[in-house]
Amino acid sequence: MFEKLESEGFFILASSNELAIEEILPVYYTRQQVEQTFDIGKNYTGLLPVRIQSEDRLRGHLLITFIASMIVKRIQLELLNHENKRTKKLNPISLFQNLGYQRCSVFEDKIIIHEADSKANQGYKLFKIKVPDELNLGSR
Repeated sequence: MFEKLESEGFFILASSNELAIEEILPVYYTRQQVEQTFDIGKNYTGLLPVRIQSEDRLRGHLLITFIASMIVKRIQLELLNHENKRTKKLNPISLFQNLGYQRCSVFEDKIIIHEADSKANQGYKLFKIKVPDELNLGSR
């Protein structure tokens, strides 16, 4: 029977919950979105696994994980929407790594920002971030 259904292009969803026919697919696709959010939380943000003892801390941790996951997902979508020959290899992980390589020299009265590498510059340009050459700290 499975082979026949598979060749016809059908799939079956089974649930212990009673759902109206028109609710089944939206619930199924919501499940996929939740799984993708947890995947981002585990694989991109490094916020899981959780070793928390209290419910308040768990709630706080889940909120931070959710916010970080949504930021990463938004960055991922922007990178996909603006993909071209230069940014094709840019994904959230490589973007974060290259932004982490950004260096500066700190002096008593100012910070001089060094030139970023090409991938970091692609990210700055894509997200319309203007990186100053230096930051004046004023007199201390």
